[in-house]
Amino acid sequence: MAERAAAFSAFSSKHSQQGDKMTDMRSNELPRIALIHTTPLVLPAVEGAILSLKNKYDFFHTLDEALLYRIMKDGNSADLVVPWLQTLVDQAVKGDAQAVIVTCSSLSPYVQEVNEKSTVPVIRVDEMMYINVAKTTENPAVLMTNPSNEIPAALLAKETEEGLGLMKPIPINICPGAFDALKAGDTDKHDQAVIREVDSMLQKHDAVMFSQISMARVRDLLAAEQQARVHVSLDYLEQILGESLSSYR
Repeated sequence: MAERAAAFSAFSSKHSQQGDKMTDMRSNELPRIALIHTTPLVLPAVEGAILSLKNKYDFFHTLDEALLYRIMKDGNSADLVVPWLQTLVDQAVKGDAQAVIVTCSSLSPYVQEVNEKSTVPVIRVDEMMYINVAKTTENPAVLMTNPSNEIPAALLAKETEEGLGLMKPIPINICPGAFDALKAGDTDKHDQAVIREVDSMLQKHDAVMFSQISMARVRDLLAAEQQARVHVSLDYLEQILGESLSSYR
């Protein structure tokens, strides 16, 4: 709880005034992009990633922690997620969103169904990372901390393998104990667990994909050589927007 509150407070105090001014100036001239989150822990990383893109897009955030709570409590199912996510997307469209990016990887399996029913593109934040890394490396693997993302990550890995005709499967690894530490507010224990897992994985794989944006900051704690081999979905945000809006138009 303390970690979530701290992340949200830091995000709000640093960016609220700047964001209000930019929205006032740009809302009538730049494409409005909605970002749907299920935890405030991703906000600092997301805001850092979109900072250089604010001259091209007018971003706004939607945060719904209750959805992730229900997924963790009831299981990750289409019956739960699809109508809930559709409601969030519909609300974003009412806010003049011209595209919606879903930043929670646990929701990825259901984004396409919602996209088909929506009047604007609804985009998985992690799809482009899987495709690009699988195309440019020989033996990539995925690392996650949140158990609710295991099946979504496996499905996206399989989709990528089939789409690119890969001969070798993309392994999915869960970092033991990291998610429990993060929930308890012990970010240092979380980060150290992820670092140890990355060290181990990079001995066997030429690239590691972080399955969740909440892990992104850990990359900055790695050695420079390791950082170059670790990928997060936000690395591909500009490409995601460019291709999605171009094809939609």
